[in-house]
Amino acid sequence: MRALRGRSGMTAPSAAPAGAPSGPKRTRSNRWTVALAVALVAWTVALAVITSSSSLLSWHFFATGATGLVGADGLHLYANNPGYQIGPVAFLATVLLSPLGASGAKVVAAVLMSAAGPACLALLVPLLPARLRGPRVWWALFAIVPGWVVLSVRWGHLDDVLAMVFSVLALRCVLRRRAALAGLLVALAAASKPWAIEFAPLLLGVDRRVWKVAFGTLAAGLAATWGPFILAAPGTLQALTPSVLLAPGSGLYALGFRDATVPAWDRTVAFLAASAAATAAQLRGRWAGVLVVALAVRIALDPQDNAYYVGSVVIAAAVYDVFGTRWRGPWLTLVSTAVLWQPFTEDWNNRLATTTSYAHWWFSNPAIVGWIHLAWCVGTVALVLLGPRTDIGEARQVPVVV
Repeated sequence: MRALRGRSGMTAPSAAPAGAPSGPKRTRSNRWTVALAVALVAWTVALAVITSSSSLLSWHFFATGATGLVGADGLHLYANNPGYQIGPVAFLATVLLSPLGASGAKVVAAVLMSAAGPACLALLVPLLPARLRGPRVWWALFAIVPGWVVLSVRWGHLDDVLAMVFSVLALRCVLRRRAALAGLLVALAAASKPWAIEFAPLLLGVDRRVWKVAFGTLAAGLAATWGPFILAAPGTLQALTPSVLLAPGSGLYALGFRDATVPAWDRTVAFLAASAAATAAQLRGRWAGVLVVALAVRIALDPQDNAYYVGSVVIAAAVYDVFGTRWRGPWLTLVSTAVLWQPFTEDWNNRLATTTSYAHWWFSNPAIVGWIHLAWCVGTVALVLLGPRTDIGEARQVPVVV
């Protein structure tokens, strides 16, 4: 808590927040905090190790893209590789890991990405009023890990990890009235994963007087990160919206789309719909649900049904559980994990012959799975938009050091 400075220039100690534990109670509270933090680390490590038997399955995209980025034709990277849906910031982060060697970079990346999920959510906790902390926050931190390691360890999608970390940090800056930094962080999120631009409505949460600052910084950040590629190769924009194969387990398939590939316009429609839903959540006072609403709409209109989507969702759902509700448990996070969780098999081509029980049912009924996912999307959007408002001022009044 910041100290109070009087007219004399002397610094007076800050008063403890109301309801804060003191003396022996504070000591016991600190011990429990340390014990739970150790347990959270152990839980994360255990699940990461279990998942590591088949890990970083998508890392080759980052290694190849990073090599291309620093090559002689680096600014034509996207025009020459229209399949890339990874932003330059994610490739640059991969470049920074390259001195560790191929194996070392993968290990360090997996460790850092696994830690990033719980860490970025923990950075929001100091903004939560003291009366709303306690076990419910710890439950949320523990609940995100199973879904998060699917993203960070199993598939190793550094772009999605960075997008969510930057977006959560942007939300923190919005709550602390740091408009310029919030805009920059949203730009970095979109420069890590293009679809993260759908989180731009977060910036509507800053004071109206500084909307220009927030969105101006966002525009400047996008220009600085994506501009060089577009200017050097105008085909970059078209390359970022390739036609994608339609998966029978996707929300788009459940909505009735049946063509083998989905044209580029689907990306535009998904962007507009997700941005509109996120804007509605922000303007209706449901700021804690902006991230999860945007993701829900995007998943509903996504032609694919990738397993790692659950990682981004659990972070966004936990933000809503902790800040947008008064629930004692992270129910949206838990339901989202259960609904979006996908069984894994290394022998994909023979998945129906080599799997049993739930995994066999899941692989045998993609259309039903698609309907379940679509129902989750609709239910999540309705939960946020029709749920109670959250006073953003209450989070802003919580004193924090940084």
